[in-house]
Parts: sequence; C-alpha cells; structure tokens
Amino acid sequence: MQDIFEKIGLRELRLLLLGVGAVITVATIVSIVVPKAKALRAANSEVSVLEQAAQDSAELDRYLQEQHASIEELKVRLYGDMANLPIRQVEAYIIGRLQRVSWNNNVELVSVQPATGDRVQIFQEMLFNVELKGQYGDLYRWLWEARDDLGYVVVKEYALKRYDNEDEYPQLLANLSLASYRATE
Repeated sequence: MQDIFEKIGLRELRLLLLGVGAVITVATIVSIVVPKAKALRAANSEVSVLEQAAQDSAELDRYLQEQHASIEELKVRLYGDMANLPIRQVEAYIIGRLQRVSWNNNVELVSVQPATGDRVQIFQEMLFNVELKGQYGDLYRWLWEARDDLGYVVVKEYALKRYDNEDEYPQLLANLSLASYRATE
C-alpha cells in the first residue's frame, strides 16, 4: 500500500482525498438529509389533507344544519304547530285559529263542527264544517289568511249565498268544509 502512495503524487492524493470526502459528504447527505426532507414533505402533505378535512367538516356541519332547519320548516308547513297534539286539542287549536282569522278580517264565525273524515293512505282526515258571515271582500281576505295561517288545511267544499237584501254591500253566508290531515302510526 505504501507503494501506491509513493507512486501517487501530491496532487493526485489531494484529488483522491477530495473525491473520498465528496463521496462521504454525498453519502451523509443522502442518508441523513434526504429522508428528513421526504418526512418533511410527507408531513406537509398530511397537514394539507387535515386542513382540507377540517374545512370540509365545517362546510358539512353548516350543510347539515341547513338541512335540519329545512326539515323543521317542512314539518311546520305540513303539520303546523299541531304536530304532536292529541285530536281534541287539534280541534280546539284549529277552531281558535279560525276565530282569530275571522276577527282579523271582520268576518263572523257562525259555527264550526268537527267531524271525522276518511283515511287517505297513511293520513287520517279531520273535517271542519265552517259557517261564516261577512261581505265578499272580507270573506276573500279570510280565505287567504286562513290559507297562510293554516297552510296544512285544505278547503274541500265552498258554498256562498246571500244573507241579506242589501244592494251595495250585501252580507254573504259561506259554508266551507275544511280538511286537515294527520299521519297515523
């Protein structure tokens, strides 16, 4: 081995040592720095995925809240405020609402007679035979307000006849058959 060193000049020895140092440096970089860089890149990628999942989760929560609110709104539109009331309380509730609508529109609520209707698929029909007295415009407004206030009630029959002989603003007698539907168990 000493022969080899004697044959090699100082310049070649320096280049050889420099080459060996470069190989050791590259090997050190490859064995230490490259795995750390790969781990750092993987960690950054995982952080990005987690941040995106957190954003998606927040959007999903917001979407689910909107859907729950929409479901509740549809329940109110379908059943109104009477969703969980017993039948007798439903009757009293609807009669109370009809009386309030009548007062709001200057219409006299002459009578309300609850009756049991037919079963329609999964729904039980509850009928209300209503008799009203008022002027044409008041009865018209009464129907619109009743529709808005009791959107889940359907007018099945409607009859209108003159109550008095007044020519300018005659009183009319309206007979309605209103139907309310409740889901049966």
